[in-house]
Amino acid sequence: LGKVHLNLQEPIAPVPGKYPVWSSHPSELFADLKDGIVGASASPTLLTNALYEYVMEKKLKNIRVYQHLPLGDLAYLRDDARGHFKLSTSYSSKNCRDAVNDGRADFIPIQMSELPLLYRNKHVEIEYALVMLSPPDKHGFCTLGSAIGSARSAIQNAKRIIGQINPLAPVTYGDSTVHISRLDFLFHGHQPLSEMPIPSANETEQKIAAIIADNLVDDGATIQLGFGRIPYEVTYRLRSHKDLGVHAEIIADGIIDLVNLGVITNRLKPVQRGRIVTSYCIGTQRVFDFVNENPQVSLNDIAWVNSTEIIAQNPKVTTVNTCFEMDLTGQSVADGIGETIYTGVGGQLDFTRAASVSEDGQGRPIITMCSKNSSGESSIVPVLRQGSAVVATRAHVHYVVTEYGIAYLFGKSLRQRAHALIQIAHPDFR
Repeated sequence: LGKVHLNLQEPIAPVPGKYPVWSSHPSELFADLKDGIVGASASPTLLTNALYEYVMEKKLKNIRVYQHLPLGDLAYLRDDARGHFKLSTSYSSKNCRDAVNDGRADFIPIQMSELPLLYRNKHVEIEYALVMLSPPDKHGFCTLGSAIGSARSAIQNAKRIIGQINPLAPVTYGDSTVHISRLDFLFHGHQPLSEMPIPSANETEQKIAAIIADNLVDDGATIQLGFGRIPYEVTYRLRSHKDLGVHAEIIADGIIDLVNLGVITNRLKPVQRGRIVTSYCIGTQRVFDFVNENPQVSLNDIAWVNSTEIIAQNPKVTTVNTCFEMDLTGQSVADGIGETIYTGVGGQLDFTRAASVSEDGQGRPIITMCSKNSSGESSIVPVLRQGSAVVATRAHVHYVVTEYGIAYLFGKSLRQRAHALIQIAHPDFR
């Protein structure tokens, strides 16, 4: 599968004679912590809360935490943690959005495919890596559970690795395996996984999903559906399709029904044929149960999953991602509104580009949005508002879908693009 894959596979053989230290209380794990230490976390909440308690007790300052999909209770973002902690993240999730926008946390605009490079190339040198793991099997092998993302690169490059062994973490396959001898300290702690249920789509979003499913997703396509109401609704509209494959940075609950109905077979895609390829599992407990000990699902390093070179090998690559706003030339604003950061760059550009250059020439990169935003303003605008950041450039955007139809922008002049986008704008603003 190319050099990208080979370079990312971590040796999993046990380290002879090396055993992690088991701790009865997680605060014991931070005895060497000093002011200004940098660490990376993969959502082991019991460990991060213990870190918060230790730092506050010792009155340490300027502890930098890198966490790229912050979920659950983030104690280090509480008001009393100002000056003690600073979060750096590439995704402004609901529980850290206020902190990102008021300065308690720093936002990193970066493509998901490049996240592991922060650690691999030593742009960020981390002292501690905190990871959640499923319990070791009889051979001492754990797994990274429902999310890999950049956790592998953190494990490979941190000076000290601390694992929270969580019996509630699913056992997953792919490149998820970690031997306990690769860790320095272990702590046993039950922790329900953070759930992110997706709200039901409204009437407008349902109409958009129907347009996409009925007109732009072919039988035999390899699909990537971004996280959100419209992509999730698309899964409900694909139940009569055949032989779909999944290669996506994130999978959620909607995929499960398509597998159970025989719609998703993954039999036509050459990249890990027969398997769903992903890096994160996000949604309700249902998706965690689905991936647990399921050889149909392969979790891998985000640098490989989101590699254009890898994605493009699949047939009919069809990607569905959302944006907040688009100007009349086709620039996609997808991580915020004006100067307010709402989400992150994510994998939109990774997958949009991969679909554009798919090896069979049948890829369809789709950007979608409602014609009006929640404030009743047009989502298609002559000029982007001040502070808006472009995620997919006008040179990358091909298909744009609203409830009023499809605009195909590839190869069109600026004047032609404006005309096509006006046709799918809300009539009040045309």
